[in-house]
Amino acid sequence: MYAPSSDARDLWLMSSRDCSHEPLDLTYDRARFILTVHAGHGGRCRQYLAASAYCFRRTGER
Repeated sequence: MYAPSSDARDLWLMSSRDCSHEPLDLTYDRARFILTVHAGHGGRCRQYLAASAYCFRRTGER
C-alpha cells in the first residue's frame, strides 16, 4: 500500500478541505485519501462524491 509523504498529505488536506468544491487532478491514491478524510460528510460533500466516483470508475476498468 502506498503511503504519501507528509508534505503530500498536507498539500492534499489543504486542497480538499472545502466540501463544496470538486477535487482536481485525482489519482487513485489521492481519491482514497479524500474518501478517508471526508467519510461521513453526507451526500452534499462534493469532495467525497467525486472521489468515490473516481474509485468506482477505476474499479470498473479492471
